[in-house]
Amino acid sequence: MTISKRKKVWITGGGTGIGKELTKIFSDNEFDVIISARREEKLLEVAKHNKKHIFPYKLDVSKIKETETISKKIIKKFGSLDLLILNAAVYSPGSLNKINPSETKKVIDINLSGVINCLPIILEDMKKKKKGQIVFVSSPAGYRGMPGAGLYGVTKSGLTFLAETLKIELEKFNIKVQVVHPGFVKTPMTDKNTFPMPFLMSPEKASKIIFSKLNSNVFEIYFPKSLLIPMKLLCLLPYKIYFFLIKKFIKLPE
Repeated sequence: MTISKRKKVWITGGGTGIGKELTKIFSDNEFDVIISARREEKLLEVAKHNKKHIFPYKLDVSKIKETETISKKIIKKFGSLDLLILNAAVYSPGSLNKINPSETKKVIDINLSGVINCLPIILEDMKKKKKGQIVFVSSPAGYRGMPGAGLYGVTKSGLTFLAETLKIELEKFNIKVQVVHPGFVKTPMTDKNTFPMPFLMSPEKASKIIFSKLNSNVFEIYFPKSLLIPMKLLCLLPYKIYFFLIKKFIKLPE
């Protein structure tokens, strides 16, 4: 089997939104792009953009054995990955004052455990070859506890922690780690929101920003700065002041 000389990237959640648009950009820029998602029809639609260099794999990342099998198939077919973009997620905002265990399990299984499920085999190969890059698509919803951020915010907080930890631990293997904190991006997930979304941007624009930063030395890719810098400043506040301001200016969910 002849392996293409193009670089290789695997994008989870590649059927819609940011994952879909990143797939198009990578395939137009000398990459073979492996995309995975639960809905095969969405993947096949995306693959039409460049059938020669986009390779769809139906995958539910919350299923450990299934993810292990697909990971092994990818390594066997493509040799190794230059880049892994962990983008698959489900959106579940809302109040945490009523916990639904089954919904909680679903969100954690995809947003957090699903990311971890994708790592072992790919990481083993990158560590062996002492090269590679891993990008975690997280969210500023995980910066600090915020009313209405719900289970989504909980998992994204954990995902950012994971990225920070691996950034430190994987440097000795020459593996680059980055985390993405996008503001509001118009996708099927954010279409569920019933509140105003400041600085809402298209997935095409968001993906171009992400792609432009992948070769940089920054750990955190965040945008738009008009929204994210004020949120970052909130992270610096002592708890007493933070809780006071949030209760004063943020409407609490019912």
